[in-house]
Amino acid sequence: VILNLITNAFYAVNEKANSDIEGYKPTVKITSKRTPLLGGVGGGPQSVQISISDNGNGIPDKVKEKIFQPFFTTKPTGQGTGLGLSMSYDIITKGHSGELLVTTRQGEGTTFKIIFPII
Repeated sequence: VILNLITNAFYAVNEKANSDIEGYKPTVKITSKRTPLLGGVGGGPQSVQISISDNGNGIPDKVKEKIFQPFFTTKPTGQGTGLGLSMSYDIITKGHSGELLVTTRQGEGTTFKIIFPII
């Protein structure tokens, strides 16, 4: 899952770099932290959050609604199957009882957050 998200981030920053925007420096950032789950206080439930962020072009709203659907891809023919994010979503949510969230701003970049409960 993490490899898929990083590969997608590299693809996004490479696409933006190829558009010859002056002064653009492709950046992919990965962070992790331990946080309380929503409503957890003090010794309450904990989670691990892994974030993969890029400063690519971002995801348009009409595309964002579909990115976790099987076989949906924005990549040219032969460069993507449309299964990566769909399978990643299922692995995180169904296999590990976690969440896979996306925040994006068109022209500025995208962040995917993986949140796992610590049981």
